[in-house]
Amino acid sequence: MRKKTIFLRILIYIAIFLLSIIVTFFAINIMLKNQIAKNFSVSSKIDKNLFSRFIKWIENFFQYNGGKIYSHELSMTNQSIASLYFDQFKWTILFTLLVYLLSVILGTTLGIISGFNYNKALDQTLSFIVIFLATIPLILIAIIALSMSYIFKYPSQFLNSKYTFSSLFVPILITSFETISMVFLIARKSTKETITTDYFLFAKSLGFSKKELIFKIVLKNVVIKQLQSLVSFYIVLFSSSLVIERIFSIPGQSLFLTFAFKYGEIDLVLYYFVISLLILFSSKIIISFILDYINPIQQTQIFNASLLKVKKPNKILIKKGVSNA
Repeated sequence: MRKKTIFLRILIYIAIFLLSIIVTFFAINIMLKNQIAKNFSVSSKIDKNLFSRFIKWIENFFQYNGGKIYSHELSMTNQSIASLYFDQFKWTILFTLLVYLLSVILGTTLGIISGFNYNKALDQTLSFIVIFLATIPLILIAIIALSMSYIFKYPSQFLNSKYTFSSLFVPILITSFETISMVFLIARKSTKETITTDYFLFAKSLGFSKKELIFKIVLKNVVIKQLQSLVSFYIVLFSSSLVIERIFSIPGQSLFLTFAFKYGEIDLVLYYFVISLLILFSSKIIISFILDYINPIQQTQIFNASLLKVKKPNKILIKKGVSNA
């Protein structure tokens, strides 16, 4: 039954993924209709029939072919769509990974501290600071950061040199305000709930130190809650990075998308969204298995809940059968 459930879960995710990319294809083609018409190098080389174009794109998809680069500027580089994408995406990965690590470390630490001091002065102070910083518009913070660069002598634009990390420091810091608040609120709530459970109180009565209670009980529950929210965290983080990359001239996904949308490079845009959807659905599957492993009692997905609903009536029928006998 366990293997059957896992197989069913994967099949459903694959079906949703395929449906998503089909919807994405038609949505992107309709959205870029005018841009494609304006760019002769694109419009003269693609099929005018949308459904014929779709069949060709599906064939390319299952052959692991990203499609064509139509614009003369990029086609001269002799790069495939995949190599062009990952050449730009490596900076986005580096940037978002550093933001994620900062957010998780700082947000989790502050959240646990706040949870242990729930509704006390320290909790209220930390909550106010974290939430206040998260509510400031990202663009406003970025503009302030740019204007302050002259005073504090830090790079205002991305530098691909020995100063790469120093030029990324300020963009990482201001992007993390919102994501830190997400991690903080999850950790705070989870900690507050955990320290009131019988399991935690029993462990405390056995003489566990505060350090042991945090790392063996509290942190595990916090990690479980954070994993459940990882996909939404990913969406927020990558959306924020699009804005920050443009403002601080970081050569990542924003540069790739800006060029693709401007010149109606339909295959570039579709490749970006397909890869993004693939990452999202792959992450969702992996996270569900991790959650099942570290917390098997918890119903991590609707599949588990549906199985339980099937079992309940059977148990009732068995009980009735026994009583009638």
